[in-house]
Amino acid sequence: MGTEGSLRHLAFFEELGEMDETNPTWYSVSAGLVVMRLIDAWIADGPASVSNDRWTVDEVRAAVATIPETLPHRRILTAIVDCIDGARSVDVHLVSPRLMAYGHVLEYESRWSLAADVYRTLVAYAHPIDDADLVVSAHIQLAFCLRMVGDLDSSAASYADASRVASVSGDMIGVLRARLGDAKVSIARGNMPRAESILEETIATAGEHSLRDVHSHALHERAHVAGLRGEYERSIQFAYRALDLAPSQRQKDRILGDIAASFMYLGLDDVARDAYLVLAATAQEQYVRWMSELNLLEIAAKQGSELQFDRYRRDLEHHDFTPQLRVIYLIHVGRGYHTLGDSTTGIAYLERAVEIAEQFRLNQLLFEAEQALGEARRRAAVARRTSTMDTEPVREVIGVIRELKEMAGVG
Repeated sequence: MGTEGSLRHLAFFEELGEMDETNPTWYSVSAGLVVMRLIDAWIADGPASVSNDRWTVDEVRAAVATIPETLPHRRILTAIVDCIDGARSVDVHLVSPRLMAYGHVLEYESRWSLAADVYRTLVAYAHPIDDADLVVSAHIQLAFCLRMVGDLDSSAASYADASRVASVSGDMIGVLRARLGDAKVSIARGNMPRAESILEETIATAGEHSLRDVHSHALHERAHVAGLRGEYERSIQFAYRALDLAPSQRQKDRILGDIAASFMYLGLDDVARDAYLVLAATAQEQYVRWMSELNLLEIAAKQGSELQFDRYRRDLEHHDFTPQLRVIYLIHVGRGYHTLGDSTTGIAYLERAVEIAEQFRLNQLLFEAEQALGEARRRAAVARRTSTMDTEPVREVIGVIRELKEMAGVG
């Protein structure tokens, strides 16, 4: 399950390898790694191995103490060490709620690979029958993280594992949550008919059994599919229904972001901009704040605000995006330059977007990137021809067309 042998917690090692020790985040990642390794030792060798080796426990505590007190990592990791240090026997239940909390904190920071490692650890050590609820939740969160880093095959497999465990334990909510995840993978692969079929079935079942949380999530995803199909008014309607049922502020933030996107596509940019400004400033998740800024970048280009566009482009350029967000960023910048009349500059961004989308099999984004790239290349080619051709033979015709435009009162 990803916790065996020398590859154990590889994500933490890779993250640390890419960071400088002067980076404040280095301490929280390093502390997370040593705590995860302490859990491994405790489960493999028993509590005696931990209690007899005070030096190891004290080292782990010292590593956790380097994390700033303002960060939730410190409190959660300290609680895990306390549980292990005081345990008379190995009991995964002592640490599993705290491991789930640690995974959620990493998700909020968009550290998907680290969160996936934590959830893999939970899946490996928890009992699939006695701890079915925990295992289902861990599989679903693991699948989500894998989807966010572009590993769609592994994500689909983890959603399937969640569904199997939920079915055996009679957990209808778990089955429906796994089905929602399956629909999201289908969306990422561009298979909209399959996603719609899954979502319609899930909406009906959740509504029939008054499962508000699942019902809200299913309606939200159905709104997303409608938006991808260009049915923006329907998307807003589905999303508004989902907003009313949403159980948490985190979910409300995400739904509001999709509502704003639909308003933007309907041409109501000022309404969309207001919503994105609120989300960029107040959304709980880093992911939602980033998506809001990406859409503000696009709106700035559409409204011809080059200074705002360039500010958002530079602010977002060096963020540690997932492959999916990196492609979205590149598409938005490439299309933004195209909108602002500089298609040539945008081509390099769109070419890179196509490359990454192909690499991670992000089919829907690949289609968008290729379409935008084709338009940018055509615009650039026209600009080159216009700049090099001898306009003297057609100057009179150009003048007549301009006069016709003025007479018509357009543009």
